[in-house]
Amino acid sequence: MGRKISFLLTYWWCMLLLVLGLIPLVLGNREGGVSETENRTLQAAPQFSIGAWFDGSFMSELETYLSDQMLGRDAILSVSNGILDVFNVTSDRDRIVHADIDEELNSMARAAEEPDDGDLTAETVWNVTIVEDETPEPRSAPTVPPTAAPELTEPPVSAEPTPVPEDPTVRDLSIVRKFGLIRVDGSFTTRFNFGEDAMKRTIASLNAYRAALPEDGSVIFTYIPYSYDANEWLLDTEHFSGWSSNVEPTIQANVDDGVYVFSTVEELRPHMEADEPVYYKVDHHWSGLGAFYMQKRMMTSWGVPSIAYEDFEYTVHENFRGSLSTKVSKEISDRLEVPDALAPTHAYVYRKLNRLVRETKYMEPERATYMAFLGGTHSPFYVAVTGFHTGHSALVVCDSFGNAFVPYIAPYYDKVCLVDLRDSHDFVTGGGGAPLRDYIKEYDIDDVYFIVSRGTGINSDYMQYTVRKYL
Repeated sequence: MGRKISFLLTYWWCMLLLVLGLIPLVLGNREGGVSETENRTLQAAPQFSIGAWFDGSFMSELETYLSDQMLGRDAILSVSNGILDVFNVTSDRDRIVHADIDEELNSMARAAEEPDDGDLTAETVWNVTIVEDETPEPRSAPTVPPTAAPELTEPPVSAEPTPVPEDPTVRDLSIVRKFGLIRVDGSFTTRFNFGEDAMKRTIASLNAYRAALPEDGSVIFTYIPYSYDANEWLLDTEHFSGWSSNVEPTIQANVDDGVYVFSTVEELRPHMEADEPVYYKVDHHWSGLGAFYMQKRMMTSWGVPSIAYEDFEYTVHENFRGSLSTKVSKEISDRLEVPDALAPTHAYVYRKLNRLVRETKYMEPERATYMAFLGGTHSPFYVAVTGFHTGHSALVVCDSFGNAFVPYIAPYYDKVCLVDLRDSHDFVTGGGGAPLRDYIKEYDIDDVYFIVSRGTGINSDYMQYTVRKYL
């Protein structure tokens, strides 16, 4: 009798699991859909082929599809996040700063030692080349303005690369660099430090990508604080008069030729003082306007005239409520401006180097969320064919901050590719299928942009290890 009951329990338990497994196949969105909670595109139903079966990609995609289409998935995530909040011992400030789920997980992954990866030997990580010439040469590409763009509203600017301070200590990586807020009395309040190990590993990562590019290629790096750091200054002018970072000049002084470092903090500060909405108040991202100003700074530094922000047409949502909405007053909202393409632009998602997964919408202006930019993050590899004919292609290695940046560099390239290497994204979980070095060759990449935020920045596992691991 006892064996019969055990058999029946096991039988019906297996049947229940089978039914639960079939539900996503029957009721799931075969196009994938999007997850507002995770700010990403969900896995579409995989297409069966003999090649996909034998190389294992079909089963990998099927497993991801079943997970993404699980019944009640968003509700389960919300409950799980709520439980984590209850037992979270961090302060409200830290929870706001790490509002993005993926970036929070990544920023917590501070490696105490190098991961067990043959590509990350002590020699390759620590061999940082010191540049003797303190003034980087102007980059050579792109040197031609977009041919299909509207008439440029600004004259060409002479090439004036970001100057490197003459302070001899700028090359000394043993000196701890700081980011923080400037008080009205002139004193400095440190928000976080950049140590020697983090600096060396980040520099080595940037140099490795430069070595993988063509001779005239460039690596461009900018680090973007969360909106909380900006809002803390702007909303408390009684105590603070600005913010500052001294890490970028040190990185610039220690990277190889062809690597260019731009300070988001210094570039956006005057615009913030002028009360321009370069950051959101209800979302942890920068705004499209903030991303535009960084694009403009990069282009004008190389003598390339920048397209004006007003050259784009925008879909406007006046009452945007983002990732920080529950942390601020209900009366506060932002203006979300979603740019249209300046030329016919088509976007595609690839996996396993060159296997087309689907064509996707370039922008989704109907969304009143940050996912309007590119429709969120598309993994494993996103390619926008811009409709311009400049003879150059770019790769943006980023977190979700890169999504708002891509539309503003699109007019300068034939193709703009994007990859997000955070742990939860498909490139890392197997969808990449090849190192990024192969992608750089396959898509004729000339320039690589690192557009990273606090959660994936200099102090993170992302910049110190992950980007090199997948190169």
